Amino acid sequence: MDKKLYKLSPSDFGYLWVECKHCYYQKVKNSIYAPGIFPSMFGRINKLLQDSIMGKNLNEIHPSLPSGLIEIQEGFLKSIPVPGATSCFIQGRFDILTKLDDGSYTIIDFKITSPDDDRIQKYASQLHAYKFALENPYSGKPVKISKMGIVSVNPEEMKLVNGKIEFTAVPRFHPVEEDMDNFFNLIKDVENVLHGEVPEPTNECGLCKYRAYFNSTPSLVDDIPF
Repeated sequence: MDKKLYKLSPSDFGYLWVECKHCYYQKVKNSIYAPGIFPSMFGRINKLLQDSIMGKNLNEIHPSLPSGLIEIQEGFLKSIPVPGATSCFIQGRFDILTKLDDGSYTIIDFKITSPDDDRIQKYASQLHAYKFALENPYSGKPVKISKMGIVSVNPEEMKLVNGKIEFTAVPRFHPVEEDMDNFFNLIKDVENVLHGEVPEPTNECGLCKYRAYFNSTPSLVDDIPF
């Protein structure tokens, strides 16, 4: 078993890891990146949303959220190696971190998506990765995370007002229940894949199909008559 340390991005757990182990392996182990699945405009909307709530109370977003001032935005995190999978560590960025009135923190991630339960649950491992990294940082002071959740934003109305297009959306909060044992088991599975042979390409993966097509297409160079 090799001793190399592997950087795991929290945002990859919900999609790339689930949808194609081959592409996940290539990204983490060989730095061969697949194109992003979300348009850059989603990131722009997410940033504008974060900017608009900085300095406000968390429960202004949704009444079921606890009271606390939103102070930290787009923070960088890096963890120590994960217990039980010590060749892996977590590194990435979170949306907002809020210190609650009891002194603990909550990690909230914004998603521009429909509030579908199955879709939202895909992000649970991402939130647990944030929690682990913040509570077990590679450097700096640990941050205790007492609550995790997703705020889904799904445009419901758009209209032209004084030369500007405005859209209306009602934010919905989806709590993520803590299950660190499940998270640690996930990272163990990831480590086992990274220490094994390259997984077979996935039939449903568009990028794998693209590679297979060009790998199987005969070279045209030999057909050129000069």
